[in-house]
Amino acid sequence: MAMFEGARVEIYDEVWGEDRGQHTELSRTVSVWGRTASGTWLTRDDARRSLGEEDIDILVEDDGSMFITDEGAERLIAQVGTAFPGAVVRYYSEDEGEGEGDELGELDVTGVAPVFEIEYPMGHVLRD
Repeated sequence: MAMFEGARVEIYDEVWGEDRGQHTELSRTVSVWGRTASGTWLTRDDARRSLGEEDIDILVEDDGSMFITDEGAERLIAQVGTAFPGAVVRYYSEDEGEGEGDELGELDVTGVAPVFEIEYPMGHVLRD
């Protein structure tokens, strides 16, 4: 467990779209990245437990939009905390206005594979 002391683990909750010409396909993605105190990136093999869809409380609105409630975010932080005991776990969501533009969290995750990533398709938006 000492391996995770001082580690930083960040959960990113993002909605994104992919242009498909006449419409844009929307998805919500929950991704987890982390670094040890010495700067080594964490991997799925480092985790003490896995993270799956059953660990995330996603609520679906009548219009098809999805979100994670405050209680759901707290549960998710706890689940990730059990995967990396001793690590500091932070949750960042575009819904909460966290981050600026494409920037969520404090870790520069460009080019780094997430430890966990779960995608929820939300449907599509037609263009005019």
